[in-house]
Amino acid sequence: MTPGTLLVAPPSQDADPVFAQTVVLLVDQEPNGITTGIAINRPLDQKVVDSSALALLFVPEPDARAFWGGPMGSDPAILAQFRSVDDLEWFHLPVRQRRPFPLPDVGVVAVAEHPGPFEDRIVRARLFIGLCVWGRGQLEAELERETWLQTPATPDDIFAPRPERLWPELLARASGR
Repeated sequence: MTPGTLLVAPPSQDADPVFAQTVVLLVDQEPNGITTGIAINRPLDQKVVDSSALALLFVPEPDARAFWGGPMGSDPAILAQFRSVDDLEWFHLPVRQRRPFPLPDVGVVAVAEHPGPFEDRIVRARLFIGLCVWGRGQLEAELERETWLQTPATPDDIFAPRPERLWPELLARASGR
């Protein structure tokens, strides 16, 4: 499993109240086997402006809806596409933590840990509350049981203007239809 992969819940998972018809973007796989993802197609009924004051530094549209990112935690995180990341020092992790994200100029910003705004460098962004986390071997076992279908992500998938339509589109793509 590599960051930049989309996990698409197949129809056989519709009975699962947590992940039915969910699309998860994998954002990190640590050397210790822990995998982290963000559900990208589950908008909440709350706006960014009502969810996190700090998020207003990053999300260009304060009235945009926030998203449920997963069942683990409630810290806000931003998925953003940038005009350029070359000279943004924070964007490059220390060597011991560096793991490339395969989508150009797309990154995850931990809202509470970032020092300030991006001075008009954000093209588009979304606020997510919570994450999806798998322990060592857990995701691999789920994939073996065909709990998830896989397909590569694109920035247009991540920032789809109609996220509620994303699941059927990606289900067809991941199924090869």
